[in-house]
Amino acid sequence: MALLETRLSGVMADRAIRRLGFSGHFHRDAVGFSGGIWVLWNTDEVSVDVLFSHHQLVHTKICWVKENREEFMTFIYASPRRQERIQLWEILSSLFDQSMRNAAWGIAGDFNTYLYEYEKLGGNGHNWNSMREFRDCLDECSLSDIGNQGPIFTWQRRNLQERLDRVCANDNWNLVFPNRVAFNLPFFGSDHRPVLLWEGQPAIYPRGERPFRFLASWLTESTFHEVVNGCWSNNVNWMHAMETFRINASEWHRNVYRIALKRKNDLHARIRGIDRCLSYQYSHSLEMLQKDLWRELDKIYLQEEITWFQRSKLNWFALGDRNSRFFHSVTVARRRRNHIDMLKNSEGVWIGDQQVLMEMAVSFFENL
Repeated sequence: MALLETRLSGVMADRAIRRLGFSGHFHRDAVGFSGGIWVLWNTDEVSVDVLFSHHQLVHTKICWVKENREEFMTFIYASPRRQERIQLWEILSSLFDQSMRNAAWGIAGDFNTYLYEYEKLGGNGHNWNSMREFRDCLDECSLSDIGNQGPIFTWQRRNLQERLDRVCANDNWNLVFPNRVAFNLPFFGSDHRPVLLWEGQPAIYPRGERPFRFLASWLTESTFHEVVNGCWSNNVNWMHAMETFRINASEWHRNVYRIALKRKNDLHARIRGIDRCLSYQYSHSLEMLQKDLWRELDKIYLQEEITWFQRSKLNWFALGDRNSRFFHSVTVARRRRNHIDMLKNSEGVWIGDQQVLMEMAVSFFENL
């Protein structure tokens, strides 16, 4: 748990932290009555190393004991003064250049600015320069907002509402933790909403309820054309042909297409073996076989690329660089935004698997 703008330091901060009951903690003291960042954890669940601290951020490495996973999390309390926030953006860019390019990295907290026009309601005009500087920092660090569940605005003062608190992460973080969801909880004696970052469960759909979807990558297989021709070759009506196609295409996908995709690891092993043999003695037949395997592997890469491209629904992105990792990350982000966790009935009561979770979170913050 991270607490921001605590406005406590020294002995008073230590006393308050002990009352919260966590076995591990780190705190960056407030400067006077301004700021303050506390990071608290249970040592039997996570191991936390504080790598760098500043009055606007605490940068940590978190290792999950039971799951054997690790991540880097940076907890932010950005200054309300723009010039000091510019210093924060420079520090984040420096962290990215040093070691975060290939790591699972997330940043969370109060950024004291927002990204888009619709994230502010009421008050005077928008601070365009501050918005641009925040966006430039996220772009430079390869970070993106993971979205949220619940009310969009996280800060409120009279008739002014803004989304100042959020969680952002890079592609590696989204791939390692694809089911994490950020909940904006109700206000509890503060003008900021608590943000709960919850490790959700992967969505499980009964096989009978899965809708039929046409995959564009099927068109790369010559045998698929035979499936299509077989459904419309006879003089049948449209609805009957469509139902036949759905059944035949699903069966072909299971028995032919998926088996072909699973050959990727086998092709890698065979290509490596041939490469070792050719390093000792040249063989024309082995060289020809290796080229055939390369072509087959390239076809599988193309099919994977088209599949992830179709799932990510990025119509503006042209095929070409085999960047299926990028497509995968975007698909995970779309799934997180589009997933329905709970519904609220006409009486304002939440209904769903996360109802107990929300009640526990509300109770926890009420007892702080």
